[in-house]
Amino acid sequence: MNSIDLNDLPTLKELSIIAYKWLSEHYPKFDHQPNFDLSHEIGFPIRWKTKMEGELFEWVVSDMGSITLRLGGVEGNRRNPAPIFYLSLRKLEGDVFSWADPEGNPVSFPNPSVIEDVRSRVQLYLDSRT
Repeated sequence: MNSIDLNDLPTLKELSIIAYKWLSEHYPKFDHQPNFDLSHEIGFPIRWKTKMEGELFEWVVSDMGSITLRLGGVEGNRRNPAPIFYLSLRKLEGDVFSWADPEGNPVSFPNPSVIEDVRSRVQLYLDSRT
């Protein structure tokens, strides 16, 4: 794995926008408001709330290549609530980037398999509350 430098910032931002587009299609805003207009400059971090399994969650996409799903209801109003799902970009050889989970395992993203990963993490959280 290589270090990320200043020259990589535009690439990280571009990949973050791609991630946002994909996530917002699969996890729309809970209040059915339209997603951000991508023809205008996007302000980072991008945040939006979505409902899954009847609960409110918040997605946060940073321009530095990270994706976080966290609590979005009253519990999510805490400062920095714990992530339920998290991915970040890592730099491989040359100028190749790959999404990875917190343990550094590569994750194929965007990919429909992520939907199942998110679903299982959300269910794990919901089960832990009972």
